[in-house]
Amino acid sequence: MSNAPAARSKIAAEAWLEALTEGGVDALYAVAGTDFPSIIEAYERRPETAIDLPRPYTVPHENLAVSMAHGDALRSGKAQAAMVHVSVGTANMVCGALNAARDAVPVLLAAGRTPLTEEGEPGTRSRFIHWAQEMFDQGGMLREAVKWDYELRSADQVEDVAIRALDIAEAPPPGPVYLSLPRELLAREVRADRPKRSRSRVVEGAPDGNAIDRLAGAIRAAEYPVIVTSNAGREPGGCAALTALAEAWALPVVQFNARSVNLPFEHDMAIGFDTKDLLRGADLILSVACDVPWVPHVTSPRPTAPLWEIDRDPLFVNYPLRSFGASESIVASPAMALAALAAALGAPAEDAVRRVEMRRAKVAELRARRLSRESLDRSRFTAEVASAVLAERLPQQAVIVNEYSFRTDLATFSEPGQFYGFTPAGGLGFGFGAALGVAAADKRAGVSDRPVVAMLGDGAYMFNNPVACHWASAAHGLPMVTVVFNNRRWGAVRNSTLAMYPQGAAAAGDGMFLADLSPAPDYAAICRAHGGVGEAVTNAEALPAVIDRALTAVAGGQQALIDLQIEN
Repeated sequence: MSNAPAARSKIAAEAWLEALTEGGVDALYAVAGTDFPSIIEAYERRPETAIDLPRPYTVPHENLAVSMAHGDALRSGKAQAAMVHVSVGTANMVCGALNAARDAVPVLLAAGRTPLTEEGEPGTRSRFIHWAQEMFDQGGMLREAVKWDYELRSADQVEDVAIRALDIAEAPPPGPVYLSLPRELLAREVRADRPKRSRSRVVEGAPDGNAIDRLAGAIRAAEYPVIVTSNAGREPGGCAALTALAEAWALPVVQFNARSVNLPFEHDMAIGFDTKDLLRGADLILSVACDVPWVPHVTSPRPTAPLWEIDRDPLFVNYPLRSFGASESIVASPAMALAALAAALGAPAEDAVRRVEMRRAKVAELRARRLSRESLDRSRFTAEVASAVLAERLPQQAVIVNEYSFRTDLATFSEPGQFYGFTPAGGLGFGFGAALGVAAADKRAGVSDRPVVAMLGDGAYMFNNPVACHWASAAHGLPMVTVVFNNRRWGAVRNSTLAMYPQGAAAAGDGMFLADLSPAPDYAAICRAHGGVGEAVTNAEALPAVIDRALTAVAGGQQALIDLQIEN
């Protein structure tokens, strides 16, 4: 008989969390419930095991947890995790999952599952809610919003399932995945000396060289080719590649619904942020990392202007309807494809130099005519004026997360990582949490000199579950500035109504039916209730000093809120 000591056992929850760490996950944003005892036990065992686990963040709402993981993944460049309570927690994850899916951000969404058994083993049902919370198909609630979903079926699978989830989340095009974890399985004991699982690193292939050559030939032949992009600057090297290409060939760039800094916002080739009337003269349109290059109802490019597309998923196959017929759609990393296109084009040949310089002059004239800030009426305190003051006063190193209201056309962003725009899914309640996730990633990385600012409409602020957000900021030491554009209305609702029925019955009430958010609460007081600094501002002259005080508070470890009581 062997006298060798028996191998230490551990619970499956420990194995799962360790696998997340080994897979590169830094943070777990947790909304705990009765399915979490084994997760909690695993974290509390760390002093005796000396094993690193993802940093846990207690979060008091599921949409906030997903948004924080989303912002953290944007900032850190790798998948982060959010875990919630069974079916009811999963229901509150759906909006955040849709945002992550349409924004192509890798997030591991996890939830406990109500116990499988009614009696017997550890973790079995012990509360009356364990019957009512069970569903036939818990993952079905968000299956359309994730790349992959699975329910753990054996404790011995736990590492394999965790690693597979991360592999799929980060494989191009990236996106969210979902995993449900039954309570009994997390509580089961597994051997401690289990082999580690390795990640499968998916290497992207090079863009098709022949297709790139055809695109280069089409650009050489075009008089006025225009590039449209929303997110070419998201991946490392994307902004630099687009900037070099646009400079060399005088290619005007429209950053339509920008979600990143794709081209420095004041670059000579940056012609605006809405394709509405910027495509009329284009005889070639190149859409790069852009799901909607124009809105057909309001924009009519030349029928003879061919459309070319570049993206990891240029057809956006998960969109049920998208009717932008392209001459060619090139499946590739935007950064790799733009670099390949620049190499294929080379420098303009002698016969192309005159055409390129004429185009450069045309773009300069367009910018001078359209992009002047001198015409801004600063006598009224509007969203435009407030945006201009914020752009002028915030430090260049500040990081902005914008949920609709901040006017990007008045900003001066020049580097990747300065700006994160709202997701194309439009799921309100994203910006505050995403900004907290950015702040969490920066704090773990030791970055302390880049203030994080969330720009939110007043309706968006309420959707963000502000009490939960301000609490998380205070509880986890994540000071940031929240700016509320408070016009006491849902502008998108009102504007859409008036656009469809400009002479209709709704117009008689200024389109405010179901869009009126007055009376406005004291938003600044909500921040102050959580130990922060909060101020209301009613005019542009007072705003610079308020911004300075907010930044001083954040530098000192306090969160801050600026309530912009703007005109309409």
